[in-house]
Amino acid sequence: MSPARPRSRPRSHRAYNLDRVVAAVREHGAVTRADVERITELSRATVAALVARLIDDGTLRELPAAGETRTRTGPGRPPARLALTESAGLVVGMAFGHGDLRVAAATLSGDVIAERHVRLAVDNSVGTALDTAAGEFSAILREIGHPREDVRNVVVGLPAPLDRHTGRVMVNNILPGWVDLDPADGLEERVRRPVLPENAVNLGALGEMTYGAGVGVLDLVFVKVSTGVGAGLIFDGRLYRGASGYAGELGHVQVEANGLLCRCGSRGCLETLVSTPHIIAALQPMHADPLTTADVARLLEAGDSGAARVVGDAGRTIGRSLADLCNLLNPEVVIVGGELSRPDGALADGIREAIARYAQPGVARAVTVTTGTLENRAELMGAIALAIRRTAGPTTHAPE
Repeated sequence: MSPARPRSRPRSHRAYNLDRVVAAVREHGAVTRADVERITELSRATVAALVARLIDDGTLRELPAAGETRTRTGPGRPPARLALTESAGLVVGMAFGHGDLRVAAATLSGDVIAERHVRLAVDNSVGTALDTAAGEFSAILREIGHPREDVRNVVVGLPAPLDRHTGRVMVNNILPGWVDLDPADGLEERVRRPVLPENAVNLGALGEMTYGAGVGVLDLVFVKVSTGVGAGLIFDGRLYRGASGYAGELGHVQVEANGLLCRCGSRGCLETLVSTPHIIAALQPMHADPLTTADVARLLEAGDSGAARVVGDAGRTIGRSLADLCNLLNPEVVIVGGELSRPDGALADGIREAIARYAQPGVARAVTVTTGTLENRAELMGAIALAIRRTAGPTTHAPE
């Protein structure tokens, strides 16, 4: 007769409630004890005891009250907010651009504890790009003194549409060397942690919603104007990717039936008129030295009337297509990102003007057009936000 299997010891009720508190902090960010009571529906005394335990064992920490922005309803100091420490686990976000890579490690409360940025030719060199990403992953863990096992999830953003079912790069005109490859597989082999790939503009939308100009907004459109034009769509607080992953390809909406040939193979796409290479081409005859996107941004900052006119025209052209999108989706906020986006600048002003003119009056009144606050870190912060969302289950505490 074979020996009886040892039974696993059932988890205590207190261990279960500890997990509920940790999950509340992880899912809602820095919260007060009163917030935890409301989220978990546990009593004040129970929450106080559980939080004290979690602070003692190093899972939670109290954030300093300095700079507290919550509305105060009575005398005394603002309530302390709680956040997860590094010991509760980490996530890593990665964001590939066409010429660079950003990597950051963060706690499960979203606090970035280390960040790196390297220049990198991404488009054709898949192996080099993934090797570099793995090297930066290892370097950032060495910098903060954590083993790879502490990383719960990694999210990597790529500037291309991804098949939402397979994670493979779908088109050959944006990242030509990556087409039909699954970047998560290659990166997982190198970092030996779970990796989730995502379209970079979707991550930009999620980043701005979680940490930037869209905090508290559940229905928004994030538009990034760069070498292409893409839109990240969020409905009811969730990313919308479409049936296959092509949702948000605003740059390939046709605006001129017999226009210029686009890299997608069609003619007259929005991208052929308003992407940064075309803005540079329009401005170049007025300048002796070759212009870059950074040069155009500096001209805008300096109040150059030619740059403001060209970029404003681009904004109005983009806004005409966005007006149709707003009529269909009725978002609360349109957030404008990219290298040429600046607060109250020509690009956002042009978009705002066109939406006001071409969208239905009720739709136009309901939508606010603003600029992103995360700038070139929007995709990276979105990767961190998605990695936290995808972290499987609350931290498990050993039964007492």
